[in-house]
Amino acid sequence: MAAAKKNVLMIMVDQHHARCFGHMGNPDVKTPNLDRLAAGGVRFDNCFAQHGTCIPSRTSWLTGQYCHTHGVFGSDTDGIPASLLSLPAYLKNFGYGTALIGKKHLPGWPTHGFDYERLCYHADAPFRAHDYYQYLKKHDLHHLYDDLGDVEKFCLSDLPAVPVEHSLEVWTGREATKYLELQNKDKPFFAQVSFERPHPPLTVPQGCPFIYDPAKITLPENQKEKIPGGTPFYFNRNVELKWCTSVSGEETLREALCAYYSLISLIDREIGLIMDKLDELALRENTVVIFCSDHGDYAGEYARMAKGWSYDAILRVPLIWNMPGEIPSGQVKQGLVEQVDFFPTICDLLGITTPRCVQGQSLLPLLKSDADSERDAVFSEYLGVKTVRTRLYKLNYTFDGTDELGELFSLEDDPREYDNLFATEEYADIREKLLRKLLNWHIQTQQPFNSPRNDEHLPPSRWFARG
Repeated sequence: MAAAKKNVLMIMVDQHHARCFGHMGNPDVKTPNLDRLAAGGVRFDNCFAQHGTCIPSRTSWLTGQYCHTHGVFGSDTDGIPASLLSLPAYLKNFGYGTALIGKKHLPGWPTHGFDYERLCYHADAPFRAHDYYQYLKKHDLHHLYDDLGDVEKFCLSDLPAVPVEHSLEVWTGREATKYLELQNKDKPFFAQVSFERPHPPLTVPQGCPFIYDPAKITLPENQKEKIPGGTPFYFNRNVELKWCTSVSGEETLREALCAYYSLISLIDREIGLIMDKLDELALRENTVVIFCSDHGDYAGEYARMAKGWSYDAILRVPLIWNMPGEIPSGQVKQGLVEQVDFFPTICDLLGITTPRCVQGQSLLPLLKSDADSERDAVFSEYLGVKTVRTRLYKLNYTFDGTDELGELFSLEDDPREYDNLFATEEYADIREKLLRKLLNWHIQTQQPFNSPRNDEHLPPSRWFARG
């Protein structure tokens, strides 16, 4: 009899700082279930997102492509191209059932490949027509629904909180366990359980058992505001620029960070219940569980909250792989990896061919051995700005039509990215080497849709011009 195909459970959270876990040494936030998941699997401490906001990042996770390849850069996009191949759509070719539960945030993508959906995010349905809002309406709690919070105050809501038993976190966890109970063991599944928070609004549910004291938490060491007078040359998060101590004061920062931690701990509890359900249904041994985030959050660094810009607080993301008997336990990898590596790793784990359109590298050799990534650089981008990060340096670069603009940080001497060395003569050679690395990466990964087959020598990484 042929071995049963492996199930895949992808647990994604939104805007979770990579250091905000007990197993990462955070002195305050409690994450016992995620700590246990990490201890029982392989943890990648230097995984980097391809973009620092939701939609582009989620598109990279699911396509295995860089942003300039899939073409999605904004969080207010009119639609993700139907031509893009998503991982769930691809897995359906191999008999997989597919599901997305929670926050989808993949607007206008008709070929995303998820057959079963239970959605909670305001951008995923016509105005307040998603499943979670209808659930609240059924329980006469819809008047408490708040999809924005008070944008002038760290997205902390002034509305009465939803009771914890009806909260977004509990609803998402409950819908995930319901889906698992529906599974036919003869048909494998790929399920993405996507918790909407700790993305703002930072509204702690009424009766939440995880409450943190603003006076007792430890603020991150780097409390110097990175940009006291404005914004980097390439990015403006508008109202989120106000979510900092210089505007709202340290007391509000502490309040927001405590709310952020409360939501993380509540999500951690729900993830523990999902894992318990896998055990109860005898699915655990045949299910690979991946925990990740679409991007990070300042989470108090630089005396602020929210997202934006190319700092490690935003681009570094948590990544845990866990499957008893298949993936060794207790390993921590410090080498550089990227979110585009997710798609090819899943393919390798399932024993299926990775499509040529996928640009990431499989992590399976790292999951199966003591080896660590030897990659010398990872790449991220916003529209018009390209970032290359090595173990020792980070370069952010753009050209505005007149001037070359950039940021260069020595991560060994300046891990908090305060001292911009881009224009210094001492680092000119390093700057030029990193610029060349960026150029080579872009040439290697660009994918022109209309390139004639025989008019140029094509790098082997291109696929559109090949038969």
